Amino acid sequence: MREDLGWIYVRRTELELRRSAVAEAPRTSGLEDWPRLLMAFFVATLITAAPIALHVLVSQPIAILFCLFGAFSAARLMERDIPIVVLLPNIFQNTVAAMLSWHVQEYAEIEVLKSYSFLTAVVCWLTLAVSFAQKPSAYSPFVRKFIFISIGLMCVVGVYFVLGLAINPRNATVYLRNIGLPILLFQMFMLVGARHEVQLPKVLTLLLVSNAVCGYIEIFALDAWLEMINGMRYLQLFSAKRLTNPDDIRSLASRGMVAASVLDYSRASLFNTGLLAGLDIQVQRLLGPAFNTISFAYLLASLISLLAIHKRGVLALLALPLLIATSAKGPLFLCLACIFFYWGAKSARNSLPVKALGAVLVFYAVAVFQIGYSSGDYHVIGLVGGMNGFLKNPIGHTLGDGGNLSIPDFSQLKWDDFQHAGATDVAVESSVGVLFFQMGVAALAWFAFYFWVATVAWRLYLETRAPALTFVTSAILVSLANGLFQEEAYFAPFSLAFVMGFCGLILGATDRAVVARIVRSDLGPELWGDHPASSDWATPRSRLRSSFTRPNAPE
Repeated sequence: MREDLGWIYVRRTELELRRSAVAEAPRTSGLEDWPRLLMAFFVATLITAAPIALHVLVSQPIAILFCLFGAFSAARLMERDIPIVVLLPNIFQNTVAAMLSWHVQEYAEIEVLKSYSFLTAVVCWLTLAVSFAQKPSAYSPFVRKFIFISIGLMCVVGVYFVLGLAINPRNATVYLRNIGLPILLFQMFMLVGARHEVQLPKVLTLLLVSNAVCGYIEIFALDAWLEMINGMRYLQLFSAKRLTNPDDIRSLASRGMVAASVLDYSRASLFNTGLLAGLDIQVQRLLGPAFNTISFAYLLASLISLLAIHKRGVLALLALPLLIATSAKGPLFLCLACIFFYWGAKSARNSLPVKALGAVLVFYAVAVFQIGYSSGDYHVIGLVGGMNGFLKNPIGHTLGDGGNLSIPDFSQLKWDDFQHAGATDVAVESSVGVLFFQMGVAALAWFAFYFWVATVAWRLYLETRAPALTFVTSAILVSLANGLFQEEAYFAPFSLAFVMGFCGLILGATDRAVVARIVRSDLGPELWGDHPASSDWATPRSRLRSSFTRPNAPE
């Protein structure tokens, strides 16, 4: 029969090989991986801190050159560790910027410093892209299909980017980065996972421990933490306009609050919802090393759920209080949904778990919309405003026209008028609304790609029973649902971008395990027919043990 997951023509016996490919992988103690991972962590820390320090203390050209050289060298010499090299700068760049913020006068200067993490990601991606373009046959048809289709999607986005450049180059570039980063990480990490044995649980552990240390210090010693990283200076620069903005002052006053400190802007009712208003619980929301509550929450959600799926339940439980301390509904929902979906899918032999998740997401979306619209919630009326703009101009308004990041002074929006009208006059506070507002009907291609990836992962899970594939399906679907009522769900670097990076790594590792098992089997000649597998299919990556963690016994 023909296998529709994108590989080759196969027979039933090969499906059995797929099921056993991961389970039969030999096991070692894994201790030999830690020195290499710690070295990668050190190199990533250097690539995070040095460009920012050079920019502030020496000169911008030297900082750019160092960033380019460092990222390229790491991608060439440490290809297996690219996930750490790319993710760490995104997570800790703001902490480094805060430490050096005494040398800047305005927050706009810090915005420039934050661009080095994206530059690092782009250089690593380009390095891998050139390698892929030179010899795409070194990868299986499964990997090539994902890469080529995602390139086609970026071409569609590129058309709206070019049109947006003529209107507002800055906004068009910002949204190209936000829409493109998940695809770049997905492609990059898939290529790494297909070529190398990446110990995902160890990478997750390293990332979670480093972030948990920062999070718990912030909880129990906030003043000491902010003094250690010069955080108050960073927050003062970030909140300079809000401290004197009349609308912000009135907004706080309506909640019975007065901003005596920049930290007051991080105080909110528990999970920031009227449903819990009767409890009258005020929390100081956790900011994390990135000084962004929602981004930090999405990072924790991904790490906790993946570690739980990989049988690291103690680590996941230790980090769960940090996620709750962010008081962010969407990320908490993402975390819990992924874990429960994994448990529900363990014995599944059909698509019932996916249908159940879909029903939950539909109920969630309808309930949130009804409650939010009746109360004038900003996210809901922002979604309505974005869809109104789409209906008025189905072709789209071009990239960068609409969205939170396209508005010079967000505090100037007349929310009282919007609540009275039941909709905003521009797409804000909703990733779905922003995408349809900017890209029109072409946004359907964007959503179709993500649904396709989730579908392929689920079909692959039914054949391999590899647990982490449940994360791919559930994390993508829940992230898409969260984007209805939150712009950060798609466009914050730690949200959809990190989710897609992990998904690419998982799918690449699955492909690597399957290809390795096929090459080692007697089915090789039968599958390739008169055109036997070239040496490209027997590269060192196909002789290494699987990078996919799975229990010895089928679940």
